[in-house]
Amino acid sequence: METLFQQLTHGNALFLILVLGLGGSFQVGFHITGLSSPSPYIQRFINNSWYDRYGEPPHPQTVTMIWSLIVSMFAVGGLFGAISVKFISDLLGRKKAMSCNSFIAVLAAGFMLASKNVNSFEMIIVARFLFGYSAGLGMNTHLIYLGEISPRKIRGIVTLTLATFLSLGKVSGRAFGLSEILGREDTWDILLSVAALFSFVQIVMLPFFPETPRYLLIEKGDDKACKKALQSLWGQGDYQQEMDEMLTEQAAIEAAPPVSLLQLLRDRTVRWQVITISTIYCCNQLSGMSTISTFTYDIFLEAGIPKKKIRYITLGLGVAEILTSLTCVSKHSVCA
Repeated sequence: METLFQQLTHGNALFLILVLGLGGSFQVGFHITGLSSPSPYIQRFINNSWYDRYGEPPHPQTVTMIWSLIVSMFAVGGLFGAISVKFISDLLGRKKAMSCNSFIAVLAAGFMLASKNVNSFEMIIVARFLFGYSAGLGMNTHLIYLGEISPRKIRGIVTLTLATFLSLGKVSGRAFGLSEILGREDTWDILLSVAALFSFVQIVMLPFFPETPRYLLIEKGDDKACKKALQSLWGQGDYQQEMDEMLTEQAAIEAAPPVSLLQLLRDRTVRWQVITISTIYCCNQLSGMSTISTFTYDIFLEAGIPKKKIRYITLGLGVAEILTSLTCVSKHSVCA
């Protein structure tokens, strides 16, 4: 029986997973943690920018409000990005949607890098919104892409790589935030833009990979292109069975009547599934991990940890998270 690694290396699937990860969930993780380290420098920049513009220092509450806006714009952008996933991915296809997402990330980096030169904290806000939009669009398209390129037997394992790249992005944001690398007052704008380099890598590499087989077969009706894509990703083979399964799944989806949210909540046949998913998701979101990741520096500073040690402690948190993610993937692989 072939191992997972052998299945992934028959074709270009493993390389595509890496490229998708760098431009997908990696971006989300990086921007969640990357803002923590330079937070005092950015707040000082806001203060100086305001003083240069108005000739007087801003009220502390004003600085806090602007800083909060910078932090929250990532989530606002992410919401809009997530909402637009279906429209953009159906209109452009999965591959072009990922490229579009990466272009937006590069554009956001341009705003971020220019903000210091023009002494404008407003450009940081715009950049954070664009980064958020890119992350929301990219992470969800990343998940769709993974699901549509992978065979049913290993689909769960392949889609779990999204969580691995998310954790990798978080630890990278913390690592780049070390004072020995980019976590300094003169380089905070570069720190917040460095993730765009990985987006640029995706822009360059993605054209060499195929569109998702499912999109080619279902949306475009091109069975030859679908078969060619499957062979490119998973090696030579007939793949007629896989294509038949795609058509069967699509037929089942189309045959099922559309269900509203209220109907879903009233449906007793899926009640426990809905309760289980909702409970897990709510506990995860309300655990405070996102807050800890974003405001790590301030939290540990208030806890009395020396400034010089905070960044190394946060890096340790990131390493622990990625090890946990890898353990989950490996256990899923063994169970499968």
